[in-house]
Amino acid sequence: MKTLRLFPLLILTAASCLRAADATPVLRLCSLDIDFAPVARVDFSGHYQYLLQLAARKANVRIERKVAPRRRCLDEMRSGLSDAMIGAFTQERLATAAFPMVGGAPDVTRSFGTVRYYPYRRAGDVVSWDGQRFHGLESSVGVESAFVFVTDRLRVLGVPYDDGAKTLEQNMDKLRADRVDVVIGMGLEADRLVASRHAGRIERAGGAFDLSPMYLILSRQFHARHPELAQRLWQAVQEARNSPAYKRYQQDHP
Repeated sequence: MKTLRLFPLLILTAASCLRAADATPVLRLCSLDIDFAPVARVDFSGHYQYLLQLAARKANVRIERKVAPRRRCLDEMRSGLSDAMIGAFTQERLATAAFPMVGGAPDVTRSFGTVRYYPYRRAGDVVSWDGQRFHGLESSVGVESAFVFVTDRLRVLGVPYDDGAKTLEQNMDKLRADRVDVVIGMGLEADRLVASRHAGRIERAGGAFDLSPMYLILSRQFHARHPELAQRLWQAVQEARNSPAYKRYQQDHP
């Protein structure tokens, strides 16, 4: 009889657990379908992706991840089909998405970190970047598809660009084939690629072209539904970024 009396209690407990699980907010993350090692990888093992997982646990958010090309992720963010992605701030994106802001500007302290982009040229070529403008540029600059923060600056500088390539590797091949004069790529990724495939044939053409903090970008729809949760997530990114767990992960996954 005691077992029979306990049975309804067990059912109620299980139902309560299910309701608690259902109540956990879900963040539908759109993740890019190419690697940007070491900060982002398709298998979700990149530094910034691990940092997001730490932040999500801290904010009690469950991540549902999908993989798609960058342009599709941006489109789904605008339409509300996806809630979030990791990316750089631009005024164009601010019109359709939410960033951690302070004083009318993106709050760098709540970013995942800063990515440095450098120009690369064929070894021994004369084209160069002095931090303000290109010299000796005769054709165009190769940029990966949907790198809006880079193409916006090139447009302001009046520099022609080719953003038809999906990956940095494709752009490096274009550079080797004389189809572009310069390629702009993420320094960590590009330096590794040059060392492994293009040593002695491709080199940096100057200092950093762009320093881009990377943020957890939220859709306007998600931010409107969960304004307090959005702030908790951005704050959790800041706190997790300084955690021993994240620093160990960076060291263990160079």
